[in-house]
Parts: sequence; C-alpha cells; structure tokens
Amino acid sequence: MTTPALSNLSRLELLALLPESERLELLSSLSEAEAQSILWNWSWNARPKQLLPGSDGAASKRTDWRFWLALAGRGWGKTRVGAETCRRWAEDPTERILMIAPTASDVRDVMIEGPSGLMSCYPPTNRPVYYPTRHLVQFPSGAIGITVSADEPDRIRGKQFRKFWFDELAACQYAREAWDQVMFGFRLPDAELQGLVTTTPKPIEVLKAIVANPRTVVTRGSSDENKANLSPDYISDVIDPYRGTRLGRQEIEAEILEDVPGALWTRAMIEACRIDSRPSHFERIVVAVDPAVSSNPESDETGIGVVGLCHPEKHQLTGKPVRRCVVLEDLSLRGTPYQWASTAIAALIKWRGDRIVGEINNGGDLVASNIWGVNPNVPFRSVRATRGKMLRAEPVSGLYEQGLVNHAGAFPQLEDQMCGWTPQSGQKSPDRLDWLVWAIYDLVIQPAEEIHQLHYETGYSISPI
Repeated sequence: MTTPALSNLSRLELLALLPESERLELLSSLSEAEAQSILWNWSWNARPKQLLPGSDGAASKRTDWRFWLALAGRGWGKTRVGAETCRRWAEDPTERILMIAPTASDVRDVMIEGPSGLMSCYPPTNRPVYYPTRHLVQFPSGAIGITVSADEPDRIRGKQFRKFWFDELAACQYAREAWDQVMFGFRLPDAELQGLVTTTPKPIEVLKAIVANPRTVVTRGSSDENKANLSPDYISDVIDPYRGTRLGRQEIEAEILEDVPGALWTRAMIEACRIDSRPSHFERIVVAVDPAVSSNPESDETGIGVVGLCHPEKHQLTGKPVRRCVVLEDLSLRGTPYQWASTAIAALIKWRGDRIVGEINNGGDLVASNIWGVNPNVPFRSVRATRGKMLRAEPVSGLYEQGLVNHAGAFPQLEDQMCGWTPQSGQKSPDRLDWLVWAIYDLVIQPAEEIHQLHYETGYSISPI
C-alpha cells in the first residue's frame, strides 16, 4: 500500500499530522461558527486532486477545460467530488445542472441521497429540495438540477443545461448513446459549458474518446489516496485481496486495461458486434441460468441472462441463410434460490421467451425444482456440462468472430468476464460467461454430445406483462 505525498493530502489531513499540542492550540483558537464552517467547507476536506480544476488549491491549474474526467478507483471519493462540484456550480442561481447515472436508482440512492451524495454536502438547515417524481433538484440558491437515467437515452432529449455530472459512465449499458444525448443538450449560448465525469475505468470507446479530447482534464486516483476515510475492514477485506491482480489494477489503481492475452474475446470483437437497437421480432428467446451452489454474501453470483435468435437472413458474403443471436439482458445476481428463480421467470415473461435453460452440474434437479416451485408451468431445460469449459466457449467465441452475435447495448460486467477469462489459466469460468454460453448453445449450437436434455415442457400458460 502506498502512502500519499503531503502535497496530495487535504487541509484536514495535514492538520491531523501536526503535533498534538499544535493541533489543539489551533482548534481551540476557532470559534464554534468557524469550526462548523470547516465541517461543511469542501476546500478543507478535499484533497487537491478533488478540487475543480483552476480553483484555489486544485491540483490542476488549467482553466480552459470543457470536460473534467475523474478516473479513479473504488473508494477514492468520486461521488463526493461530483456532489461537491455540483454544489459549487449551484452557487450561481441561474445555473442548470444535469445529473445522470446508469440507472434511476443510482441517481437517487448514490448521487442525491447516498452517504456521499448531494444532500450530505449541505448542513441540515440549508439543503436542496429533491423532487424525485419531477426529476429535479432545487438548490438553495435557486439553481436547478435535472436528474436523468442513462438506461433510457431517448429521455435525455430536449433537456438543456450548462453543467453536467455523469457518474459511472463506464458502467452504463448504453454509454455511447447516453453520452451523445448529453452532448446534444450541452448547448446553451453565452455560457461556460463544463461537465464532470466520475467513473471507475473500463476500456470502452466513448471513455477513450473523452480521454483523448484536448479539452479534457484527466484526474487519476487510487483507492489508497482516500484510506483515511475508509473502513480498515474495507481495506483488508475488499481492497487488499485484489492488489497485484488485473482486476485490482482496474478497480483500485484506475488503469484502463486492454485485452488479456489468450482470452477468447477481445474488446474490439465485442465493439464490432454492438448494436444500438434490438430487432423487433425474434424466432426464439431463451433465459439462461448458471446457479450458485449457496446463497450467502461470499457466494458466487447466479448468472442469469436473456438472448434472442433472429429470423434467418442472407450472409453478406456467402448469400447463405444465417441466424444472429442478440444478447438482450444480463440479470445476474447474488441471492437465494427463490430470488434467482423469480428473476429468471420474470425475464421469461417480460421477453415472451420460449424457455429457461439451466446448468445442473452443481445443483442437480434442485435447479428445476426451484424454477417449478415458483411457477410449475414454466418450460425448463436442464443442461449438464460433460466437456471442458474451453471446448464449450470456443464455438461461441467463433460466432462472435463471424459477427453472428450482437450485444444490444453494453453489458460491462459480462463483457469484463468475457475479455478477462483465459482457458489456459485453469480458473473456473465466470458465472455471467457461463449463462451466455449456455444460451447460445441452446439457440444455435446444441451438439448432442454436449447437452443432455432432462426436462422439457412444450407449452405453458403465463400471461405476458
């Protein structure tokens, strides 16, 4: 673990390093009002990297920037930086600030009401007013905050603003589309247009483009820089186990990592297969489940996802009929058997799917029992792995290379597993990758020696939502 240099510490952290006698003398010289003002004064609490570029004490003195990209590891303080920056901008009563996150719950639970969110930046007697049903924040000055979710990019249309805070851009399913819509609304005349992006990095094209923009100030930060404000248990139980690993370099040191040598998928391969909108009709749709064997906080995730099979179309080169698969949704979770079974059934109903496909190597017939225990009319097919993971994953990877699998939007956690797992490592293939492989096998591959059908119901009566 590295220790931050003194120049990277906040004024309060520097105060804490003084000899006790000097520290007590300084604190005792403050009036109660002065002490209270320090508590809510971001310039005292923030490290130089966390201050708006060009402002007093900030690490970056640049003032001609358009975008500020805080590219930092878990626990660095990205959310607090975003909230405090909005607070600073909102001192102008005429300001209009867009606040956007991957989902509506992220906006509410993290950006606005979270422990480091907007409300936590203000003293209790002078906080903004949040109107969730109207999707806006009224700041004490009269400035307006507009809240939107990135999972529905079209809803961003028509909104105009001079400032924006985009939280966790790299975790958005429709990152490119959401970013484009933000740019279209970023157009008020005679205004100082500025935007802040706070995110843990992923090697997605839109993030690389922001980094490359000459008007972007990039601030990089490690989780260790904020260790004074993090629980020792969080450091020892969550951060430390990943030090020195590839995931740790991304999640702790905030490195943008490219392809893993030996992986069956590359970022470029997935980007080439990405589509902005999904087809309106499918020949078949399946929900695939790769169940965890336990349901405690340390358990593996249960992989759950939805894939559709398009109607036949002519191949551009050969003219022969081919069918494309489209990845529609990743619903993987860590939960009880009832929770994952209910999630899978809800997805089947939502997408009007044909059946659920579930791996039974670990759970045996209990997988089918869990599904049918929630709804006995659901068509379910059990599949059992009889060959190595690599032999199952390779033909699916081959379909990606041929452009026969599309991703309708982005699925960051699934794509990380696809591009991060190497068959040669001997490690267990990740749960999200497993559901993907089983779904595509059921739709287009299905070799008899690979999949043994144990249960299959041909009809069911579930009212679609």
